[in-house]
Amino acid sequence: MKKWLIALLLFLFPNPAVFSQSGTEMELLQKLDSIQNTDCISKHFAGLYFTTTKEAIEFFRDNPAQTKNFIERLEISFAGFFFRSVDSFTQKKVIPMEWGSYFNNSSLSPLQYKLLGINAHINGDIWQALTKEFTLAEIQGAKESYFDFQKGLKKQYKEFYNESLKSSSKVRLLHNATAGLDKLYGKLMLGHWRKRQMKLAILFYTDKEKFSIELEKLRRKMKRIDQMILRNL
Repeated sequence: MKKWLIALLLFLFPNPAVFSQSGTEMELLQKLDSIQNTDCISKHFAGLYFTTTKEAIEFFRDNPAQTKNFIERLEISFAGFFFRSVDSFTQKKVIPMEWGSYFNNSSLSPLQYKLLGINAHINGDIWQALTKEFTLAEIQGAKESYFDFQKGLKKQYKEFYNESLKSSSKVRLLHNATAGLDKLYGKLMLGHWRKRQMKLAILFYTDKEKFSIELEKLRRKMKRIDQMILRNL
């Protein structure tokens, strides 16, 4: 292995235990790192995604093999939807609906891109990643592992919120106007969104009619969230 690549990996993963992770996860991180270092608008969400994925790998490092296998499969399936959208954008193909607001706007702030990416990826892609990769039995059997990572996301959310507070006067105004309750609300919504994705994935297998109704409701909510981000931030 070339010396420069070894140095890069040591910089990216200061905890030696991370090297125990699979080559597939390393490839995922390398691809996200490559995107975040481009001049494309994809870089804004890729940077946030890169950090979150590192946190996930570390969070589940000491878990049983079965749990780590589920999380790795979910990570790879989940990331594929972001990469698909990036490829569609660079190749001037039709952008997946969930990512339309992100890639059809070329002059937004980094914060807007990150928030649009969060909305697209969490509200639009998780249920698809689950149903593409797992059977109903596998999903139901791994619910505890799926929800357990909410603890790991708290740290990432705190860092993201503090960064947003520093970079956006509008976020600071909202923070002051709500006496800081906006931070708590955002954390609660993140958990709610992930729970809804699990519910959708299960409905996909158990009740197609209700699944379609809930999915349509969710897509309307996603559009409203996108408009709020575009107009108010």
